[in-house]
Amino acid sequence: MTKFTYTPGPIDVGGAVFDDFRLTHHLPACEAPKVIERDRIHMSARPGFNRKLLPLRMEPYNNVTYSGGRYLIDTYENAEAFFDWVSNDFELDGVQILKRNHFAEVTGHLWRVVGAHDFKDIHGDQTVVRVERFSFRPTNAGDRVANAYATMRDDAETQGLSSLWLLYNDRLNEGAIVTVAGRVPGARREELDFASVAALEARRSLASSWIEDAWAERTFDRTSWVFTTWFHYD
Repeated sequence: MTKFTYTPGPIDVGGAVFDDFRLTHHLPACEAPKVIERDRIHMSARPGFNRKLLPLRMEPYNNVTYSGGRYLIDTYENAEAFFDWVSNDFELDGVQILKRNHFAEVTGHLWRVVGAHDFKDIHGDQTVVRVERFSFRPTNAGDRVANAYATMRDDAETQGLSSLWLLYNDRLNEGAIVTVAGRVPGARREELDFASVAALEARRSLASSWIEDAWAERTFDRTSWVFTTWFHYD
C-alpha cells in the first residue's frame, strides 16, 4: 500500500476520478454529515486512495445545489478499478451509491494524471476548487497537454493558487484542469464564503491559450467550496 505524505510539493499519483451530480431534496441537510462519513470509511480505504475533495456548489437564485467528488489515486490502474467500483459495485443498504434518490444528473470521468502539485497546505489553504473540462480538436492531444504542464504549474504558483491537477483521457481525447485556492482576504469563517468561490471562478483560466488557439473547447466549468477533504484510511 502506498504511504502518502500531504505536504506541499509534487503529488505522486497517476490517476484521478470525478463524479458530479445535482442534489435533490430527498436527504434532509441534518442527515448529510452522517451519510458522508459512512461513505468516507469505505471509499477512502480503497487501494491507492490519496484524497477526495468533496465539492459543494450552491446557486441560491435557482435553489440548485451540486456536489460530487474529486479523487486522486496512486496509479491509473487503481483509479480505473476505483471508477468501476464506484460506478457499478459500491452499495450500502442495498442501494448502489450513484443511484441514491438524493442524486440526479450523475456523471463520472476517469483520468490519467499529467501532473499534480500542492503549493500550499491541504489542511488549511485549500478552500475552493474549480474544475474545467476540455474536448480537444486535434487527435491524440496528450503530448501537447503534457508539454503545457510545466508552464501551467509555474503560472498556478505565481497566481498564488493552492493546488493544480492537470489530467488527460487518451480514449476520449479530453482533458481537465483542477485548480484549488484558499480563502480571499476578509472572508469570514462563520458565513457562507461566496467571495472565495467568486474569486477563483473569475480568474483567467490556465488554459486560456488553448481556447484562444481554437484547439480546445471547454465543456464544463464549475467552482465550488471544498466541503470536506478525505485522506487515505487504513
